[in-house]
Amino acid sequence: MKKLMAMLVLAATICMAVAGCGKKADDQTQETVKAAETAPDGSAVTKAAAEVETNAENGLPANRQPDATAPVVDTVMVYAMVNGKMSQVMDSVEELNEQTLLDKLIELGTVAEGTTLVSFEKVDTGETVLAGPGAPEGQDTMAVQDGVLTLSGFKPGEGLDEATAEKAVADTYAANFELNQCTVTLQ
Repeated sequence: MKKLMAMLVLAATICMAVAGCGKKADDQTQETVKAAETAPDGSAVTKAAAEVETNAENGLPANRQPDATAPVVDTVMVYAMVNGKMSQVMDSVEELNEQTLLDKLIELGTVAEGTTLVSFEKVDTGETVLAGPGAPEGQDTMAVQDGVLTLSGFKPGEGLDEATAEKAVADTYAANFELNQCTVTLQ
């Protein structure tokens, strides 16, 4: 008899738990449907109106367009210290050039303040490689280039030795300017 009563109590508890959880799921579904039927300004939106309001240029809904006033930036990869280890850090600059890349290395602490750019040259090596995806149509090969970077007043960033900082600068320039290698000359 005790076993029968224990089984009935257990069954009743399970039924209440399932019924209680089922009710919450229905409420969440109704809230989702209600949110989908109203625009951000609180006005009602019909499904037909939501489907029609898209930008023909990019196919995005009218209320999900990119910010036209946002600045256009170039993405760069910079070697910098992160949690005590040299890591690749993705960041942005207004325009990718030799000086903005050095400024980003200084900002992220790879190179100390006072380091200045003297010159940066790209030198053709005379070698070619097969062009990959994104190459202009009809271009089957690309010229291999090396870089020569000359810096004055070079000081490594905090926690870095000179060789590591110099290697990080060379690798950063090689990656961002699509070079085979970059040689850093210090004055």
